[in-house]
Amino acid sequence: MYRFTHAHDPLLGPPAHVLAEVDAAWERSQELSSGELELHFALDGRVTGELRLADGSLVERISATEALALACGDAALALLA
Repeated sequence: MYRFTHAHDPLLGPPAHVLAEVDAAWERSQELSSGELELHFALDGRVTGELRLADGSLVERISATEALALACGDAALALLA
């Protein structure tokens, strides 16, 4: 008999709630790209975000906090206004 019991078998894949969060993040990313903007992360000694057009040209640099808020759907694209 095993001493510890596992609530989740890692070989079966992530739990359903994690898959749901990944799906929601994918939908948010599609909303961003449908607006012709792409969110990129850059590491230049520290993490920053970049809003780019589909051709790769830089529109605006944003803080890591703003980039994460956009990625999570917690911020509007009003930062471009």
